[in-house]
Amino acid sequence: MTLQNTLRHHRHLVELGSLLATAGAADAFADAFGARRDGVAVLICLGIALIVTTVGHHVWLRRSDHAPPHAAKAAETADALDAAVTGVVWRVRTEIDNTPGRLAVLAGALAAAGANIHGLDAHPGPAGTVVDEFLVETPPDTSAQQLCAAIRAVGGRATRAVPTDLLALVDAPTRALDLAARLARRPDALEAVLADLLEAERVELGPADADLEHLADGTRLVLRGPDGTAVTVSRPGLPFTVVERSRARAVLDLAAAHSAARERGC
Repeated sequence: MTLQNTLRHHRHLVELGSLLATAGAADAFADAFGARRDGVAVLICLGIALIVTTVGHHVWLRRSDHAPPHAAKAAETADALDAAVTGVVWRVRTEIDNTPGRLAVLAGALAAAGANIHGLDAHPGPAGTVVDEFLVETPPDTSAQQLCAAIRAVGGRATRAVPTDLLALVDAPTRALDLAARLARRPDALEAVLADLLEAERVELGPADADLEHLADGTRLVLRGPDGTAVTVSRPGLPFTVVERSRARAVLDLAAAHSAARERGC
């Protein structure tokens, strides 16, 4: 149930509680000294208790610690995307020569494989190359091998295709701002924010060592955390790029700024 539906449900419960209390009060005035006096009291108490409980739950849900706004927005966004997307969403990444026309060739190869391109992100690669990342939707029977083979056939290198979440289709700046706001509300959510940002399988905090700030083996990114600890982000199957390392570094810098502000009492 979405937050909006829950709050609407609460309003209905408050109205019901008010009705019960009002009915009990009216009956009490009409039959103040009758045999049903105990029943009237119970009815009034039940109505008041229902109102108090529902209002309390309403306030509890509105607090960011229990029902952060991003959760409701994410659920609504996921519902909208789910209605618009009928196939499988893939994150396809390949390295190509940085020459005119190569992107058009890649797009044509993906289209020939039955893929509909929803998004594109270009990452700098080694000298003279670029790493292109596509978000594509394919029919359910399309495999990662088919997508990779289509791209390799037109010159793509180090090609990988992994299924991804529907929320990957959300506008990138909007998603980044939402994650930043989430970190501001919940500084203890650093690991979850990094995992969402990079679609990582695991984020671990551990003691610092002498070899921080590096791409350990392509699929494991090691960075220095806000308190000097080592933050290790793992994503088997899809190596990190220099751009993704910069994004993770920006999140850690933001976390460090929030930590410093809390120490100053801001």
